[in-house]
Amino acid sequence: MKDAVHSKVKEQKEFPHILVILLVVLAISAICTWIVPAGTYDRMMDEASGKMIIDPDSFQYLDQTPVGLFQMFVCLEEGLIQAANITFLIFCAFSSLYLLEKTGAIDAAIALMVRKTQKHPRYATGIIVIVMIILSIWGSTGTMSYEEIIAFIPIFVAVSMALGYDAMVGVAISVVPVGVGFAAATVNPFTVGVAQTIAELPMFSGLGYRVLILAVMTLYTIIYVLLYAAKIKKDPMKSLTYHIDYSDMKVDEKRLNTPMTAARKASLLTLLISVAAMAWGLITQGWYINQVAAIFMIMAIVVGIINRWKANKIAEILVDGLAKGVLSAIIVGVARGVLVILTMGNIIDTIIHGCVSLIENLSLYASSIGMLVFQTLLNFLVPSGSGQAAVSMPIMTPIADLIGMNRQIAVLIFQFGDGFSNLLWPTSFMVIACAMAKIPLNKYYKWVIPFLGIGFLIQIAFVFGAIAINYGSM
Repeated sequence: MKDAVHSKVKEQKEFPHILVILLVVLAISAICTWIVPAGTYDRMMDEASGKMIIDPDSFQYLDQTPVGLFQMFVCLEEGLIQAANITFLIFCAFSSLYLLEKTGAIDAAIALMVRKTQKHPRYATGIIVIVMIILSIWGSTGTMSYEEIIAFIPIFVAVSMALGYDAMVGVAISVVPVGVGFAAATVNPFTVGVAQTIAELPMFSGLGYRVLILAVMTLYTIIYVLLYAAKIKKDPMKSLTYHIDYSDMKVDEKRLNTPMTAARKASLLTLLISVAAMAWGLITQGWYINQVAAIFMIMAIVVGIINRWKANKIAEILVDGLAKGVLSAIIVGVARGVLVILTMGNIIDTIIHGCVSLIENLSLYASSIGMLVFQTLLNFLVPSGSGQAAVSMPIMTPIADLIGMNRQIAVLIFQFGDGFSNLLWPTSFMVIACAMAKIPLNKYYKWVIPFLGIGFLIQIAFVFGAIAINYGSM
């Protein structure tokens, strides 16, 4: 099924691979070191916050220090070395979550939610709301991603139509809540975790505000989806997919009937305890990336023991799982290579100086909208959350400092721009999701653009609220 979908997508005009895009950015960065004047700010330690900050009045131009072709490729490895702690966290997280997936625990959890919905159609609305809340919260931890939920799209579509809805509702109650949760990113190590690390903030700090964001955005998503679902229930001809033949959509009965065994329940409980332990350690014990990576590895070993796997099997599955994280880990390293080039060429401060010159006379509120638009557009080119953090946060952080914006707000703007636009840009998983659900992209965009338009206004409201309360200073 997946192969057929991927070949369908490939038949469309192929978009450049993310690594191709980043290598082009790398080359452009190197060329810029020959063109853009070199410059620098003086940096000093802020005793109050313990962070390195820029002296806003210290900018001065330097002699040009261009980066050559050979140096550009050396910067690739330098970037990987500098991002080693983040890349290792990604490897640990991906391999551990892959091991959890291989136990069948994730399949069993989703299948159980789908079966409950299918078994009690009278309570469909209530069950759908519960499913969406669970998926949104789960997605916000970074442990439920598009890859896992997309595999279940045919099942959600079939159940949705059996309940009197359409394929769009099937996608809306599965993929969309995961995307919204991922964007709220309460304790998501791949987005907020990486961004806060680069911004020199305590990992997962500011959690309370993100929990509020998760609650509001999940409620908004549920209302939007239920209004559409009610309209379809009342008049099926108003469905955006009314004229599409779904007679060949077959439910994967084997996957739908994945049993929730005692071992799988214990595996999911281990995941829940691990996430809680991370939050506790990061908030109260001063833990950081290394400790989070350790928790993921401990979780993997415990889950393997719970499922009575031998040590060799646990090791083999963890090694197989490393392949799942290779792209994300490499993207972070290559993206950091861009920063290495800009730093070596002494033009990163010139870029920061130029950006600040453009927005320094604007209010923080106006500047925040510009930053949010920039992050949203950047996600089209760099759909990887951790990769986008590695590209943008080294520039956004000092800009925030210079215009008087709290760094936590800069991270908030990043997570919004990265997360919600995953539901829009064709470079994300939504192309595959729509192909699997047989939803034409133009029909999907007709449904999702008003949703994201209102959502963008809510994002702005949250950013403005963060500025008003100086989010992150408390």
